[in-house]
Amino acid sequence: MSYGKVIEKIRKEKNMSQRAFGDLVQLDHTYIGQLEKEIAKGKPLNPTITTLKQICDRSGYSFKEFLEEAGYI
Repeated sequence: MSYGKVIEKIRKEKNMSQRAFGDLVQLDHTYIGQLEKEIAKGKPLNPTITTLKQICDRSGYSFKEFLEEAGYI
């Protein structure tokens, strides 16, 4: 599964809109949408590991599990 699909899965498990999820993880909702699609301004989006960890920490999702599901480890 790609990192975008994992982020979308986390958000949907919490039954949240992109806006509400963005508020939870303290990122703009438009950026959440870009992360889920893995594209920004027509180009592939490569978020930093810090951003991905922030999403996991603030949503209560295991960072190790996220990395495994997204195929990083």
